Amino acid sequence: MNVTFRLDKDILYIAIEGRIDASNAAEVEEQIFKIKNDNPGKHTVLDADKLEYISSAGLRVILRLRKEEPKLAIINVASDVYEVFDMTGFTDMVTVEKAYQRMSVEGCEFIAKGANGAVYRYDNETILKTYFAKDALPEIKQERENARKAFVLGINTAIPYGIVRVDDGYGTVTELLNAVSVTKLIRNNPDDMTEAAKYYIDMLKSIHAITVEDGEVPDMKETALNWAEFVAPYLSEEQGKKLCALVEAVPKQNTLMHGDYHTNNIMVQNGEPLLIDMDTLCMGHPVFELGSMFNAFVGYSELDHQNMIDFFGYTFETAGKFWQTALKMYLNTEDEELCQSVAEKAMIIGYTRMLRRSVRRPEEADSPAKIARCKEMLALLLNKVDTLIF
Repeated sequence: MNVTFRLDKDILYIAIEGRIDASNAAEVEEQIFKIKNDNPGKHTVLDADKLEYISSAGLRVILRLRKEEPKLAIINVASDVYEVFDMTGFTDMVTVEKAYQRMSVEGCEFIAKGANGAVYRYDNETILKTYFAKDALPEIKQERENARKAFVLGINTAIPYGIVRVDDGYGTVTELLNAVSVTKLIRNNPDDMTEAAKYYIDMLKSIHAITVEDGEVPDMKETALNWAEFVAPYLSEEQGKKLCALVEAVPKQNTLMHGDYHTNNIMVQNGEPLLIDMDTLCMGHPVFELGSMFNAFVGYSELDHQNMIDFFGYTFETAGKFWQTALKMYLNTEDEELCQSVAEKAMIIGYTRMLRRSVRRPEEADSPAKIARCKEMLALLLNKVDTLIF
């Protein structure tokens, strides 16, 4: 028997490992109440992920705890232990959540990774996404809600149907029979990216064709303005003022956007593109979406091309060509001058975001070089661009 705890904001998670019976119930109770008394004012949740057995003596410990904690919850309960809670009527008095199914990515085909997790093909029918954060449940639930919203709004999106445990973290499973990522299409044919770009842009246009209500998703203009105000002191006074003014001048727009739109997030199934990652859903002017796309295909790997190989599995040169191809398709033009003009507007958003990110991460070895590059490019672009609207 072992009792440990962790804090997450106002929640005190107490984990019980092993068995609780008449021989150790008093000791378990003493440890639980000591932890609770040492952390006053916290909502208590019992984590039974590693609880193997509980007797009537153990149940009485929980009853006494519930008297002090009327909203007590017990999570990650194994099937055998859950039967004990259910049979004795505990499930009528206390919130008792069964443990999630356990899955492993060992031997699975790696599809892609993003900022928050990695995606694997678990079998011919199933995609498994694992999350880097150990306690990703709030993130997962928000992403599932965003996927549901997108589906109702008419976007082809695959909604995760289950939450699972993967090692010490969490994952989601999605049914995607014989689906292939746009990233893989590019890797398979880097010399002709027309098909991959069409799937990619068709999906993007379907997203941008949707208008949402205020408050339904975050407003990207507010976020971008915060970026600009943060980095302004790192530029010349004139440049900082102009950057903030450019972002402020972008009209409020309720166009739905993905927020992190790159080729790892698009799967193709039966000739249709599907979104599989929805945690960054937002709204605003498309220039903010294009800024994120520029970072994905150029900005983040500009000083270290290996980043592109690690993230997408194709070269920096291939990514640059795809960015240009996709931009032409999105704008429905072959006009190089127009494409360059829109790209420069997107680059201002992209470099602003990267500069903020690098300033906030001084521990990263390449931060000084990235800061210098962003400041250099923003100085150049702000001298040329007088509006972010297109």
